[in-house]
Amino acid sequence: MKAAIAFICCLPLVALAGKEETPIPDSCPVTRATAETRYAPPPPVRPDAADSPRFWYGSDELYTNLAADGRWRGMKSASGIREKSIWFRKDAQWLDEVPHQLRVTFRPLGKAGSMFTVPRVTNAIIGKEVAMLLMLEFPTPGCWEVTANYKDAHASFVTWVD
Repeated sequence: MKAAIAFICCLPLVALAGKEETPIPDSCPVTRATAETRYAPPPPVRPDAADSPRFWYGSDELYTNLAADGRWRGMKSASGIREKSIWFRKDAQWLDEVPHQLRVTFRPLGKAGSMFTVPRVTNAIIGKEVAMLLMLEFPTPGCWEVTANYKDAHASFVTWVD
């Protein structure tokens, strides 16, 4: 289970290994791994080590795995930069809920632009854990705020997209 999550969550790191990254500007307040932002997920998921390139972010009600440096690493496509985003909840029962009630929006920070909504969410099974899976596709590089809502739960983070 731990290996499966580590494999899925770190695919972007492998895909872009060796790519030179631009510095994240100070004007982009990315969500980085700190003592305050790290979340310890419920068992059987194990919290990441302090020096891990990724970290768990959120609360029991809604959490995901982010890059520790605040950078979104995805694959370029004709319509933007995309990567899967996996969301979890403690004691999740998503297989009983159709359609999933996760709503994810994202908007550029520091410049004019539209808010985007992820049109489709599906389920994922990782080991014995169920999760909500979606594709986040940022149309342009830059600073982006991502907000997820599931029933009464809310999580928001800022990321830099190269």
